[in-house]
Amino acid sequence: MDEQNQNPNQDEGTSGADPIKTEKSVPYERFQKVNDAKKQAEETLSAIAAELLDDIPEDFRDVVPDLPPADKIKWLRAASKKGLFTKPEASGPDSKRPGGKSAPDYSNMTPQSKMAAGYKR
Repeated sequence: MDEQNQNPNQDEGTSGADPIKTEKSVPYERFQKVNDAKKQAEETLSAIAAELLDDIPEDFRDVVPDLPPADKIKWLRAASKKGLFTKPEASGPDSKRPGGKSAPDYSNMTPQSKMAAGYKR
């Protein structure tokens, strides 16, 4: 049998050395920069999610699921587009009529008073 076939965990470019020792490690400074950038991005996403949550009416806030910030932003935008956080408007023949007013009675009016009532002041 071949030497390479005896140890399947060995890399082709190494000659019996431990693969962990041959891998290049990331310098700590570079790791720290990437980690700080990740933390800053998460903080930014959390702030955006909080702003979107503030725009939602108070009685709908308990509907929002507890998700990571990026997923919460996606969920809030999709729910807003679908109209989940808006109250339905009244529709029908009387939806535009003010509730307390009734139509005036024209049966006992003279033609001149009927015309005068038709003019808005």
